[in-house]
Amino acid sequence: MTGGFFEPDPQLMPLHRLLSRAGQAVSRYSREVVAAHGLTVTAMGVLGALADGEAVSHRELSGCLGVAPATLTPVVDALETAGELARERDPADRRVVRLRITEHGRLRLAGAHGAVVTTLRSGLPQPSPRDAEVIRAYLLAVLTAVTRAE
Repeated sequence: MTGGFFEPDPQLMPLHRLLSRAGQAVSRYSREVVAAHGLTVTAMGVLGALADGEAVSHRELSGCLGVAPATLTPVVDALETAGELARERDPADRRVVRLRITEHGRLRLAGAHGAVVTTLRSGLPQPSPRDAEVIRAYLLAVLTAVTRAE
């Protein structure tokens, strides 16, 4: 039996609260692991998004990462200062600035990514393939429902 909305015991919490609590804990853990490799989760997301394709605009990148453009600006500034990404004017529309990962950024991402994935995999329980399918289906349904509600 699950407890009420404010139940403090995770064993008795309603599922939606347990999901939220687990998500917060995983986010904290992920931030700590990524920070141990000298990046923020957002910076790693920026480098990862840029590593997958061609140069993108600031607006496209913020949409891809699901963060506000203003939140992204200091991260992009820091990555540019570190030589991990470059800003380039779009030749078709000089008003548009595109962001591109540099070779230094690719190396930084590769080094951090491998270590982060290994640490997260060893630090978090790994469900069986069957359980992973059920969990994935549930989480995708939650995301769909919340996105629709927004």
